[in-house]
Amino acid sequence: MKWKKYTIETTTAAEDFMSSMLMELGIEGIEIEDNIPLTKEDQADMFIDFLPELPPDEGISHVSFYIEDDGSDQSDMLRKVKLGLEDLRDTVDVGSGVISSSETEDLDWINNWKKYFSSFTIGDILIKPTWEEVKPEDADKFIWYRKARDNTALYQAAYQVY
Repeated sequence: MKWKKYTIETTTAAEDFMSSMLMELGIEGIEIEDNIPLTKEDQADMFIDFLPELPPDEGISHVSFYIEDDGSDQSDMLRKVKLGLEDLRDTVDVGSGVISSSETEDLDWINNWKKYFSSFTIGDILIKPTWEEVKPEDADKFIWYRKARDNTALYQAAYQVY
């Protein structure tokens, strides 16, 4: 399936207003990119090991949304987005409001996440995803996990530590 990605250059002050306006238009799948560091409270609510190093926040944000590229004319939706953008200018500084577009394809997203998970060891314990084979040197120990059907991690452990 192909998707049209539209990105609006805006300000960090306007990104929530922009997201709300897009949702009111029936657009789902909104992505916000900015350089605002996470607060300690946000960090406590997330499962992150290392925070990314961000450049300084200059107040610029990019709000992207996706529309399925089914060959239909999307000019009416873009016109509504532009009108909504102009309406927001009365409320908040939206910045340049420049809209850029690109195409993306969901190339087997259901399986592509696997390339970021591979076997590793902690001491004498091997942590191994189910789609990888156990190497001969690791045959005497392992823990395995798999992805559950509901997109949550389901951990099943089998210990063979000698």
